[in-house]
Amino acid sequence: MKRRSRIAFPLRGDEVGTRSVPATLSERRGLSLFEVVISLAIFMGAIAAIGQLISTGARGAVSAKLQTQAVIRCETTLGEILGGYMSLQSTSGTYKDDTRWSYNVSVAPAQQQGLYIVEITASHDGQSSMSKVSYTLRRLVRDPGLAIQGYEKQLALDEAKAAAAAASPSSNTSSSTSSGGSR
Repeated sequence: MKRRSRIAFPLRGDEVGTRSVPATLSERRGLSLFEVVISLAIFMGAIAAIGQLISTGARGAVSAKLQTQAVIRCETTLGEILGGYMSLQSTSGTYKDDTRWSYNVSVAPAQQQGLYIVEITASHDGQSSMSKVSYTLRRLVRDPGLAIQGYEKQLALDEAKAAAAAASPSSNTSSSTSSGGSR
């Protein structure tokens, strides 16, 4: 009869057979296939989560940039209206520097005389839903005609005061004489 050989576990210790305790898992060299597969699955899950965070951050950055541009364009259009570059009337159009941006100005009288409610809407017509942004700005604006009338009245008063001051004889006239020194 043939004898079966037994596979012996490596033993710990300096000499073979001094201790009969099998080697622990921490003394093995290398990783098992199962451990490699599990670590790869964890790594790929982490990469997918990080990729999703990067994508969300990029979309948020684009949206914030477009929203900021919309606010600036509304403020600029309002400044043009207040500065007299654009007339105080309802109008719409596109911006000259980027035709994807459009504006709409709506002017309505307020409850108080001499005030108008100016509503400016700037909108971006992009290709995706993320790039479609709109912002509306509402302000109370004084009637520029009343301001001009007030300036004209003030100018007329100032001119009248200047003319009255020039026409009245001044009581503070004095003659100056210079005395020479003796020789």
